[in-house]
Amino acid sequence: MTFPISSRSVLVLLTLVSALGVTACGDKKNQVAAVTTTDAPLELLAADVATVKRGVLAGGLPITGGLQAVNQTTVQARVGSDIAAVLVREGEHVQKGQLLARLGAQDLEARVKQAEAQLAAAKVEAQLTQALVERNRKLFEKNYFSENDFARSEGEASAREAAVRAEQAMVDITRKALSDTEVRAPMSGIVAKRYVEPGSSVMMDSRLFDIVDLGQLELQASVPAAEVPRVRVGQSVVFTVDGFGSRQFKGQVSRINPVADAATRTIAVYVRVSNPEAALKGGMFARGVITSGTGEEALIVPITALRQGEKGSTVFVLKDGKLNLRQVTVGAVDERAGEAIISAGVAEGETVVVANLNDQAANHAAKQVTLGQ
Repeated sequence: MTFPISSRSVLVLLTLVSALGVTACGDKKNQVAAVTTTDAPLELLAADVATVKRGVLAGGLPITGGLQAVNQTTVQARVGSDIAAVLVREGEHVQKGQLLARLGAQDLEARVKQAEAQLAAAKVEAQLTQALVERNRKLFEKNYFSENDFARSEGEASAREAAVRAEQAMVDITRKALSDTEVRAPMSGIVAKRYVEPGSSVMMDSRLFDIVDLGQLELQASVPAAEVPRVRVGQSVVFTVDGFGSRQFKGQVSRINPVADAATRTIAVYVRVSNPEAALKGGMFARGVITSGTGEEALIVPITALRQGEKGSTVFVLKDGKLNLRQVTVGAVDERAGEAIISAGVAEGETVVVANLNDQAANHAAKQVTLGQ
């Protein structure tokens, strides 16, 4: 790939090439004049050079989408009753198991007592029938009791035992309903929505609270089906969020929907975002890119600064008024952004040449100028 240099730089470069014997035409007078200009530095305009910068190779696939909490839940009423007390408000942090609200429990307390009384009666009846079975057993063994009558008494005892189990189950149900009048948080998080106030009545399955855990968020973006081959699970994503200015956030592709949307022909891509400080909120709009690199900061140069030779990749570095030809180690390359990561060979802040120079320019004097000089 070539990069056009200024006309002024072209003239100086041609003079340099003439002085080095690349061209052998012209009379002696012109050749002498060319040789005398070999000491003149090569002049480079701002468009001919670039600065080695540190950043993230993030010129990959652009995406936009909304942020949503990975873990969120809606707390619903498990019994119908009136609201006796509400103990939390929207925006408050809650811990798993924390009491959020109390429902009226008078009716359920009465039902529990009723069920417990019925259980006690069933147990007494079961004990009496079991004692009768034992008495009949002795009579049956002495042939004072018929086999059918003894079998009937055993069957009645079994029925009484089953009745005890049924009454025990009813006690468990009523006790569970009574415990459900204490509404507790099923997970740790932040109260995002409160639907009830003290004194209001709710039915079973009525919404009471929405709880959101902001520790892990997910960015859902729609990617054109033609671009999906460029996306893979684990790829880094760099994005910005409205309201945070130029601050950048990072994430990783965690899931890719296997089916394209029939209407838009796009595929949903899900990006997992760690949010330990809870700075980001659910519903925020994000703009970013699925990066071609690792998503980590590194030294970046324009692709036009790279030269391929027998010994590998090289760049021209303008330092101390001379052009130094250096061998470099190239990492990830983003063709769309026109940038490449350099892991060795240059330092941050150094000036590299993006103009198309040949090898004879190595160690030649050069300087950067501005138009009008």
